[in-house]
Amino acid sequence: MRSDFGNLIVDEAIVHSIPKKTKTDLVPVRVQFSEAVCGLNSTVRSELEAKFSEVLISLGREVVVDAELKSALPDQVRAFLEGERHLVEASKEIAELLLASQPINSSDGLLLVALVRLDGSKSLLMVKLEQESGMQATEIVTDDGLRTFDVQYFANLMFTEASRVYKIALFSASGMSEDAMEGWAADKQMTGKNLAKFFREKFLGCQLKSEPRQLTLRFHDAALDWINSRVSDADTRITYLMAVLVELQSPTPVLDPDSFIRTRLQQPHRESFAEYLRDSDVPEQVFDKDTDLVEPKLRKMRMAFDNGAVLIAPLEALHGDSIKIVDLDDGRARLTVTGVMTETRSHGQGKGRPHSGQQDDTPAVSEPDGRGDAADRP
Repeated sequence: MRSDFGNLIVDEAIVHSIPKKTKTDLVPVRVQFSEAVCGLNSTVRSELEAKFSEVLISLGREVVVDAELKSALPDQVRAFLEGERHLVEASKEIAELLLASQPINSSDGLLLVALVRLDGSKSLLMVKLEQESGMQATEIVTDDGLRTFDVQYFANLMFTEASRVYKIALFSASGMSEDAMEGWAADKQMTGKNLAKFFREKFLGCQLKSEPRQLTLRFHDAALDWINSRVSDADTRITYLMAVLVELQSPTPVLDPDSFIRTRLQQPHRESFAEYLRDSDVPEQVFDKDTDLVEPKLRKMRMAFDNGAVLIAPLEALHGDSIKIVDLDDGRARLTVTGVMTETRSHGQGKGRPHSGQQDDTPAVSEPDGRGDAADRP
């Protein structure tokens, strides 16, 4: 399920106060409910939309409801999106569910529940926010004509520049079917793009839609398929392949396809690559990187030619002068390898053909790991 979070529009919202639970509570803490939706002017709406979109773009993970987790939230979301419950009523139930799911000593804060539109589709947004306090200084002129500042203290602030969005979840009618529901979630209190288990499972009742190892593998495979099928210039092919391998080998814990496109690809190729990723079911948003399945593919580069010649080389060999590739502008390329030749040998696969009337007792030689004979390994 794909979406452009830049198209998020907030129609109305309500805020409830979620208290902190402690082991020493003599009586159970309770949610402080609001009784009506907030008054939102155009400036406030724009700020909310920008802040929520930013979090979802940078940290949003696709999630899918798992009935075995037995969370009551998906039923509340479905009832609201199908028009069976109003925002105020549904938000109170959601606030109660959040408080019940939070472990002891979880941060207190505000829960904002909003009716939003995402790509024109009715959606429900849930955001746990930090509640702040602060002071405001306003320049004034006294009755005596003296210039000074009037300072006021505000105990209940939200969405200052330093405000923190703790957790966010979004479900859209477009991601809902008769027996399934998909959405997005983000957790800024966790490292990378991880989601707290209580938030994802106990509150949302969801599992991650795509496992990071599989997403990383799909990105790798789609990128290489696109390079080989859509890029004709030999130099550009090598440059792009190196960019993919460097991106996957970098120590950053996440992979950002949009940033990769903007920083690694030439302008004429960007839309084609983005479309190819979409067709290959690779998310446009940032996702956790896990190279476990692709790590063996990142060690060397393989180049094959129509005359049957194949070169397999370690990546570091392409950084120096030992391997040179020149595009001949006619679909061909010239490959030059400079170095000390250390070995030559014949190379092939499978059994040789026996002479007529003779029994072939020679055992077949298999190539370890599917990487070929030593002649293929510089």
